[in-house]
Amino acid sequence: MQRSTLIGLKIGLLALLAFIAAIGMSVNAPATHWLQEAFLGLSFSFGFGLGLPDIAAYAASALVFLAIFCAGYFLGKLVARKLEN
Repeated sequence: MQRSTLIGLKIGLLALLAFIAAIGMSVNAPATHWLQEAFLGLSFSFGFGLGLPDIAAYAASALVFLAIFCAGYFLGKLVARKLEN
């Protein structure tokens, strides 16, 4: 595996963890429940705020998590490639 791919994976994971921590710190729950709280809070926002059905709200929440990871991955990979050359 290339070095830029590994750096991209690390940056993507850090971006996702930062997003989870940002949402998780706002609730009175231990850190072990932050992922669940972030996912359910985001799906509640989609369900109640936008009026989506339950399954669509869960799917949209999963897509947001995936999009944050992918954005961090591609950004980290791009920066690693720029620094290597």
